[in-house]
Amino acid sequence: MHSYEYIFTAVIASAILTASSTIAGIISQPSINVSEGERVKIVAQKIVTQLTLNPGNPPEWGSAVKISPEDLTAFGLAKYGEATRGTYVLDPDKVQRLDANIPQYLYIPPNVAVKLLGLGVEYGLKLEFIPVLDVNISLRSGGVYIAVSSDQSMLPIVNAKVVARLFYLHDGGVETDLKNGTTDINGNCDIGFDRVDSDALLVIVVDYYGICVVKTYTLNCIRAYFIGNQLILNEQLTITGSKAYQVVVVKSGETYVIDYVQCNLTQTSPLTYDVTYVEPSAIALLAVADDGTTLVAAYKDVPSSYGSTPRGTLPFTAYMLERTVMIGGSLYTLRIYVWRVIL
Repeated sequence: MHSYEYIFTAVIASAILTASSTIAGIISQPSINVSEGERVKIVAQKIVTQLTLNPGNPPEWGSAVKISPEDLTAFGLAKYGEATRGTYVLDPDKVQRLDANIPQYLYIPPNVAVKLLGLGVEYGLKLEFIPVLDVNISLRSGGVYIAVSSDQSMLPIVNAKVVARLFYLHDGGVETDLKNGTTDINGNCDIGFDRVDSDALLVIVVDYYGICVVKTYTLNCIRAYFIGNQLILNEQLTITGSKAYQVVVVKSGETYVIDYVQCNLTQTSPLTYDVTYVEPSAIALLAVADDGTTLVAAYKDVPSSYGSTPRGTLPFTAYMLERTVMIGGSLYTLRIYVWRVIL
């Protein structure tokens, strides 16, 4: 009798072990996937903190144009020496140096950023900079149409305040025309300008209950770059009188003001000029070249994307985080993707 009990107990124990082994085999892969997902999530959270709250090292690397990618020992985009005051403030010059269209000696390649962030070859990284308001500009005869919509739902933004200032070339110098408007029920604002057929820079500020986006639009200008205290040309030109105008956007009370300040330039090479003093709120730089026949416009541009993968391609395993950041007076959604390359 006892022998049957022993045999029955052995059979039950064997069945339990077999079932446990089978179940372990079934759940092992999902458990691994969950573990990998949590690991990528932790890495992404560390990266977003590093990018938005740390200025990197040297901390002034964005505006110090002599600092090359090889000189960086830490990578961060935060503005050096300024408090966030309720939002993340990124340095416009550092963000500019992520744009592949700038002179290559200033560009920070994605592989350098990935290495400095400690991701190595194990993780991929992609950043997207998305204005919180989508502002589209189209020219018409005698003016411009401005269409404003939400970056999330693409619904029209109604009753947004619009300030527009046109800086144009006239009689060998820079003239300006300032207009104001409000978006209608379709999110559109029609502003008349008499000089849209001239060489000009159009600066637009859209303010929707404190949410601000600054937009620049060039018309027949020579494009240049304004990084740190330097005006960097794409082609050799002679700046007339070694003078320039800094375009600034400041908030005065409840409204935004687009103004300009004259400054002096000192040529340091055939393609570069030093600006005597850079206004903290400067968003663009204008100069007249070639005896008053050419308008040079340089503005602080923000790239739409930057990363270790071609634009538009992302693995489905990528983990995404978002932060609202301020860049040069405009609000952006910074979208960060991180994924595991080697599993």
